[in-house]
Amino acid sequence: MVDLAFGDLTPLDIGMAVATGLIISAVLTAAYYMAASGMPHWKPRKLVHIVIGTVIALSIVSYSSLSGPALAIGIFLTILMYAWAHKSELVWELLIAGSREEESRLNTFASGFMGLVSFITVFFVFFSKPAIFVAAILAVSWGDAAGEVIGRPFGGNLISRKYRNKSIEGGIAVLIFTALAVITSLILFSQETIVLNVLPQILLIAVFTTVAELLSVGWTDNFLIPMVTALTMWLLLFPGMALLL
Repeated sequence: MVDLAFGDLTPLDIGMAVATGLIISAVLTAAYYMAASGMPHWKPRKLVHIVIGTVIALSIVSYSSLSGPALAIGIFLTILMYAWAHKSELVWELLIAGSREEESRLNTFASGFMGLVSFITVFFVFFSKPAIFVAAILAVSWGDAAGEVIGRPFGGNLISRKYRNKSIEGGIAVLIFTALAVITSLILFSQETIVLNVLPQILLIAVFTTVAELLSVGWTDNFLIPMVTALTMWLLLFPGMALLL
């Protein structure tokens, strides 16, 4: 578990930081060219959503100290600044690529910023239980993303009813992939928890998160989903755990 202090970098820290910086840069580059080719913006946006969220969730708690994530951020920003120096409109165009067709770039920025606020809050409040933090991020990266990846092309094909322009098929995808996110986090970071014994609780957590996604508007899903996932995991799976407040 990462120590909340800046310490010496281990070889594993350096390897993860380099890999993280390069992967994030590569994914953003791919998303940029996907959008530039005329592809619907939701596709590159969800590529970024899924890959970067997964990388952050599975790596950040494995660093030995905060020096590792700081190095990863530094590597990414160095690559971004190098690219920006050769194309001054790059950051603006990345915001365009990450925006929904019906939303402004300000909404895109708000979505990313509030998601970051939610992640940081969950990280510090539930610091003693990394499985909660990992599940909270994966619930957005997998669950929320699945709702659009499956809901957009297949929503309404089997069940025609929609709510807030969200389909039943998409909601089912959110439920399934949120449950998978919680299961994955427990297997990797809470080995003392026997997943088969808590499947009803996991399903209930996924239900609450799916409802939060259904009721969210605009950028609020990136804020609400991690919060709801973390709180329901604490209440249903780890009720006796002390919080870092």
